[in-house]
Amino acid sequence: MKKYLPLIIVGVLIIVFLFVKNENYRNELKQAKNEISQLESLEEVIHLEAGEIAEKFIMGYFNYQGKPVREDVEMYVSEKKLKELNFDGNEEYDDKLAEVKSTVNNLDVYLGKSKEGRQKVLGVFINEIEMDGAVSSVDSFIELDMENKDDVWRIVDFNFFQY
Repeated sequence: MKKYLPLIIVGVLIIVFLFVKNENYRNELKQAKNEISQLESLEEVIHLEAGEIAEKFIMGYFNYQGKPVREDVEMYVSEKKLKELNFDGNEEYDDKLAEVKSTVNNLDVYLGKSKEGRQKVLGVFINEIEMDGAVSSVDSFIELDMENKDDVWRIVDFNFFQY
């Protein structure tokens, strides 16, 4: 019996070690299942109406003859941001600007993060500008921050890039 005592002790230690390790794995599994269920229950809200308003704004502001028309976009933009948009031109250039035509082609609207009545929107399009018969196409990107106040989506901030 004394010969087998070290083997029995080693066997008991291995069983205790495996039991403790198994308990650790069970706890990790339970924690992972909880995290998965939390992720599954997390619902990301995307406001499609904000994307529609963004599309209307882009089409209204970047499709023009001469210069953008304030009345085409003022219902989509906050008062503060409306002041930053360029509608008025210098009187001496108005005749030359009348020949400028801007068109939006291949517009894609992507909805980004949203939280508490706010929605990020990205508009990607080709801005075709024609003047004196010469046409130039420019890849354009506009990032819009939309806000919902009184069930009306408005643009409260934007960043515009052309390459």
